[in-house]
Parts: sequence; structure tokens; C-alpha cells
Amino acid sequence: FARDKGQQVMEQLIQSKPGITGVYAENDEMGLGAITALKANGKKPGEDVKIVSVDGTRNAVQALAKGEMNAVIESNPRFGPLAFATAKKFYAGESIPENVLITDREYDQDNAEKSLGGAY
Repeated sequence: FARDKGQQVMEQLIQSKPGITGVYAENDEMGLGAITALKANGKKPGEDVKIVSVDGTRNAVQALAKGEMNAVIESNPRFGPLAFATAKKFYAGESIPENVLITDREYDQDNAEKSLGGAY
């Protein structure tokens, strides 16, 4: 879950699987590290190797807007206020919904640039 480790793993993958065409990174930092490794090895991230990551950080959405990533799935850390408000209602004996949904966004080439302000 660190950029330098993502870069290191991508460098190893390039050596062992030179024909790699896709990467799923469990977080944005690892995906950004993969971009660095791909560029250093003469590959075009987002074109030669498709990259999808999870988090929704501003840096990853910027990379997506530049065409270096192909999708970013948000895992928004800003759910704290909703969680605490729900817990407060529960402990006060108030009715709460059976399901409390936290919504995340899907960033892609079509919405990355205009959604950049909402990325964390």
C-alpha cells in the first residue's frame, strides 16, 4: 500500500511477465508506483498496460485525466460523520435504517477532469 512498493512489484512483473497488459492496484499509491515503473521501462501506462486502482485520491484522478490510468474506484474515507451520526441515533434509541449506504464514485476517462475537485 505504498508507492515505492507498487513500483518495485511492477518492475518485477515487467521482468517476469514482459507481455503484461493490465494491472489492478488495491490502492492508488500502488497504482501510481506502477506508472513510474512502466515509464522507466519505456511503456505507456494507460495504453500499453491498463491500470485500475482503488481509493479516489487526487493524484490518481489526475493520472486518470492524463490517460496514465484507466479507472479509479473511490473508497471514500469521509464516511466518519455518517457513521457517528448513525451511532448517536442508535444509542439515543432513535430509529435508524436497516441499511446505511456509503456511496463511492467511479472515475473514468469521461469524468476524471471534471471530478478532480471532489477527489480527496
